[in-house]
Amino acid sequence: MTLEEAKKEIDRMTEEKWKTYENTCYTTTLGEAYGLEDAMSVLDQVDGVPVGNPDPLTLKELAHELRKIFKFSYLTVDDSRCICAWRGEKPRYPEQGRYWTGNSWEVSIVLETWAREVYINLSEYADENGDIDYSKCIVEVE
Repeated sequence: MTLEEAKKEIDRMTEEKWKTYENTCYTTTLGEAYGLEDAMSVLDQVDGVPVGNPDPLTLKELAHELRKIFKFSYLTVDDSRCICAWRGEKPRYPEQGRYWTGNSWEVSIVLETWAREVYINLSEYADENGDIDYSKCIVEVE
């Protein structure tokens, strides 16, 4: 199978999953559809086609850009790659958790990037193995 044939097959499978999801609303099918889209974005990179922003913002840079539009005090990224802008008290990352927590009324905006082609440079939060420590993915803005 060539790269082009693989991409066509993934496109076909993605369409099929989206149609199934529209008829059933099964979250597993939704996850499969997003996973296939993610696979396609990887193949696009292999093909030499730039995907997303080739020079992604750091969390701090993103916080400062968003602060120009929204009023908030903290920007966080969690294990699901969900970005939240918080006002008021500093949110917490539970020791055994995967998500930042706080008062839900203090959330200014939520950007769900896990299923979108949104890339943020989180390398400053990575350990020696390249794994991101999401408990450190918080930026305070003024």
